[in-house]
Amino acid sequence: MTEFGIINFLLTAAAEHQNEFNWSFASQHAVNLLILLLVLVYFMKTPVKNFLVERRNSIGHEIDVAEKTITEARARYDEYSKRLDGIEKEIGSIKESLRTQGEKERDEILRVANAASENMKKEAADSITFQTERAKREIRSEVADLALAHARSLIAGSLGAADREKMISDFTKNIEDEKWHQSQH
Repeated sequence: MTEFGIINFLLTAAAEHQNEFNWSFASQHAVNLLILLLVLVYFMKTPVKNFLVERRNSIGHEIDVAEKTITEARARYDEYSKRLDGIEKEIGSIKESLRTQGEKERDEILRVANAASENMKKEAADSITFQTERAKREIRSEVADLALAHARSLIAGSLGAADREKMISDFTKNIEDEKWHQSQH
């Protein structure tokens, strides 16, 4: 019963006995209540005390664990924050390194391309010189052949057979020697 329940019970009991307060009934119940409380205190004092001490220790331990967890979480947060700062710096460093490396590669590619271009120009110039010299030799050879043919026809018309043969033979020999000499250079 609660405090109000006991009071209501006492008032109800008093009202049943014609508005007389029954002191013997109240005193008997008060003594019974007192004995019950003393017995409860006697037997429950140690277990309740132990329970409260254990509960206090348990709560203290839980608070210590919570504080330790909070401290560890803060330490991890600080560590991750430092790592994050380090990662951001590293990302910037990597970006700068990649940019520098890209510029170096671009410069190297341009240098190689320029060298290849110069090499192609030189090869083209050499090829043009070679082809020009070859064309000159071919033209000289054709001119010589035409001159020889023309000279043959002129000599054949103005000289006798024996003179013609000797002159043709000498001239042909000289021209062949000249052609051979030109082909060697």
